[in-house]
Amino acid sequence: MGLLDDLTNLMGASTNTEQDKKEAAAEAAKLDLNGLKDLIAKVTAMLAGKNTELAGLQEKLKGLSAMDLLGDKGGDLKDQVAKLLSMISTLKTKLGVYEEAVKDKQA
Repeated sequence: MGLLDDLTNLMGASTNTEQDKKEAAAEAAKLDLNGLKDLIAKVTAMLAGKNTELAGLQEKLKGLSAMDLLGDKGGDLKDQVAKLLSMISTLKTKLGVYEEAVKDKQA
């Protein structure tokens, strides 16, 4: 597993925004300014990768026939899209907390 995969697993994909914010704030409190900037760069790269992955899945969904969309193939792709959207949402929430922490530490 690569570093980005490890970060993804550590950050998880949650629908609990408040919990995500608390976890991110706790993580941010442990880091100095440079550590936060490094984490922001990694999370930003992860978001870019997840958005690219999402676009690919959406293209696959567009290419399916109506029967395939209603079948297992469509269901599997829709599940993958839902998981990615959840992960993207979590990453965006945490990224916002990290960016605020940088502003606070710079002040």
